[in-house]
Amino acid sequence: MRIVSVSVMAEEQDRISYLPDDILIRILSLLPTKEIARTISGFSQVMSQNTDVSSFINAIDSSLRLRPKDVNLARLRLHLDLDDIESESLIDSWIDAALERKVKELDLYLRPRSIAKPYGLPAKIFSTTTITVLSLEQCRLEICGAIDLPALRKLCLRQIQCDEQAIRQLISSCPLIEDLKIASCGGLQKLHVSGLANLHRLEVICCYNLRRIEIDAPSLQHLVYHYGNLTCDVVLTPCEFLRELILYDPHITKDFLQNLDSGFPNLERLEIDFTRLQRIEISHRQLKRLELKLTALQKEAKLKIDAPNLQSFTYSGYRMPLTSTISSMNTSSLREAEIHFRNYNDYSHFFIPQLKEFFEKSKNCQVINLLIKSKEELIIPRKLRPILSPPVYDIKHLHLRVWYCSRFQYIIDRMLWMCHPQTLSIQSGTNVRFLKVLYNKFRNKEENPKCCTSCPTKCWRHYLEDVQIDGDESKLEIDQIIAMPELSQKSTNCDVRFKLKWRSQLL
Repeated sequence: MRIVSVSVMAEEQDRISYLPDDILIRILSLLPTKEIARTISGFSQVMSQNTDVSSFINAIDSSLRLRPKDVNLARLRLHLDLDDIESESLIDSWIDAALERKVKELDLYLRPRSIAKPYGLPAKIFSTTTITVLSLEQCRLEICGAIDLPALRKLCLRQIQCDEQAIRQLISSCPLIEDLKIASCGGLQKLHVSGLANLHRLEVICCYNLRRIEIDAPSLQHLVYHYGNLTCDVVLTPCEFLRELILYDPHITKDFLQNLDSGFPNLERLEIDFTRLQRIEISHRQLKRLELKLTALQKEAKLKIDAPNLQSFTYSGYRMPLTSTISSMNTSSLREAEIHFRNYNDYSHFFIPQLKEFFEKSKNCQVINLLIKSKEELIIPRKLRPILSPPVYDIKHLHLRVWYCSRFQYIIDRMLWMCHPQTLSIQSGTNVRFLKVLYNKFRNKEENPKCCTSCPTKCWRHYLEDVQIDGDESKLEIDQIIAMPELSQKSTNCDVRFKLKWRSQLL
């Protein structure tokens, strides 16, 4: 059975979903109309691949046709494979039944028998006065006649076969739209969005042939843009109310970033991914959250960040930002930071002072997250140990997630040498071998360690006074991990948290 989901009104779990499929279908066909909303969606999720598709479809058909026309529908959600439907006229009849019952939310995902022949949407969908939410996927959009969707507030178009004129006509005929999403619509070469005074959220994602976007939306607050295959000119009229800007685009220009403050004076969240810039300069007085994701081609990229109100900073890349970048950052307002190291193959000694300085600059952070995905060792070279400054004590919470590494003990030693957090959380998804090594290090720590005798800055073992496992769930997870085989490659199922008590000075 390839039916993905059929849902009328709200989805709700039931307690009979484990019955055999033939019994489920029989129950569905006998239920009173008012109970259909509680069962259809759940049944479609639990039926096996051997279910008689025609029986199930007949039950759905009966439930919609028998529903009184004076009982309104809140939502109709059809996620179907057209190979399971004898005739598309059956889908037409379901949509007709929903429209007659003044459906408010219509969600159609109709996987075609062939890419060249997607389902053609009935024209009456576009002249319905009650629809507030319309989501269409893998259908054919052809506008015939006038469009009248006066109540529409949210429109989502995914993999729709259409041209730019059809989408422009649809958008311009729905003046109250607040949320618009257009994704993977390959027929689009130009997109013009204007005349929508209430538009607050716009997402344009992976429209592969798109060459130009023109956006004039004075009330826009949230914009997401993921480029397709071609270079696309994005013409965006300055938006006074824009709060969130998310860009996945290799063609972002330096001038665009430098003019963020003047073009979007109230911007609070900025995410940049896949840019090719080798010099990224961001200056914004109101920015509170910044996320940068750099590629392998940007290992030498230079960053300059001037955001005095920044509260959250996320960096993902193949090298730690240069020391000059960290030094220039105003981190007085920073409360949360995340560093994600991607497939490191070069852990030169220049990396260590940069990460250490980042910890020092992040003293005000409540939480620091480090995500490590490395095939190489993370080692503090011995020649650097005598010149390292003392560890950072002000960090409250350090979160670690480690996928794989050749020797886990070096990650532990390196992080705890640089900072002494009050709590250390090993996040769900971490390699269980890492957690086992960490636990054994804590458990077997000597009271008076004999290491580091010649170094002015001692390692974490000399400062750690006490370790406690925080919470029953953490204790249970550790017990299960300790019982696993030594070379297990599984990942942790939940966060494991340790409370750490440090000595402020050596005895």
